[in-house]
Amino acid sequence: TTNANFATIQAAVNAALPGEIIQICAATFNERVVIDKSLTLEGKTIAQNLYVLNGTGLPGTGSGIRINGGVTGVNIRHLTIQNYAGAGGNTDAGIYAVSGNNSLLVDDVVVTNNTNASGFYAVGPVSGITLTNSTVSDNGGGARGIVIWDGHKQNINISGNTVNNNVCCGIELQDGTGDNVQIIGNNLNIGSGDNAIGLLGLSNSTIQNNMIMGGGRFGIEIKNPNGGVSVSGNTVSLTTANADLRDRAGIAVFRRSFTPGNPAGYADIPNGVSISGNTVSGYTQSSAEEGFGIVVEGVSHSVTGNIL
Repeated sequence: TTNANFATIQAAVNAALPGEIIQICAATFNERVVIDKSLTLEGKTIAQNLYVLNGTGLPGTGSGIRINGGVTGVNIRHLTIQNYAGAGGNTDAGIYAVSGNNSLLVDDVVVTNNTNASGFYAVGPVSGITLTNSTVSDNGGGARGIVIWDGHKQNINISGNTVNNNVCCGIELQDGTGDNVQIIGNNLNIGSGDNAIGLLGLSNSTIQNNMIMGGGRFGIEIKNPNGGVSVSGNTVSLTTANADLRDRAGIAVFRRSFTPGNPAGYADIPNGVSISGNTVSGYTQSSAEEGFGIVVEGVSHSVTGNIL
């Protein structure tokens, strides 16, 4: 809007008015960025590898891009965010949305090699997160690739992403409930982590056409669902088992960590999940525990037309 030029991304963010677009020229920016208003931050073209935020050598710990609490309507597109050192997987990330960041769009972004930090991390309650067409890989230190934590999460779209070799897990919605969550068409390699997709307290949601491979304990883990959940057309393969000696499963629906007083929407008895048209292979267990293709507990589930 202003046609002004700035030497750093943070300087441009500081000068921008709410709703403005900041276009990044082809360069590597060695800085951490804090977003404190509604705006669009994007590479000038769709060649995401030309527009790089790089944390190498920065003092201390922190996220690559941090969106302050309550800031809504942020768009992040056509960037690479890499090599940031965090203080922990739950406190820092390549992109970290502090809380209540409704109407957040992340599209065509690479988030990779952030040590002791997650790839993308958002804190709920939150409505309207879209994360699409991005690569989230090799983020470490007990961290997840894509995670939304705490409170009620609604109108979530995680689609068309590649999520590989993140130390703990691939895609997780935890510690709260979720409604109208769409996880569709992602490619995930668990590596040696725990699960590819782990979801707690879902209702009225779809997990569809995802390709899952690698190690891990669970391919798709649905905990305490409360009706209207569809798991269909996914291909789930345990190709390199990790060292975990507990039960493992390709697709698991079960009751976990329920206590009286949990938020409304947590189901004491898991219910209402349709599991259809999935292909699951390789979930054996060499220890005295069990390997399952599909395992469910609760009521009012449908399990049909799957290949195990």
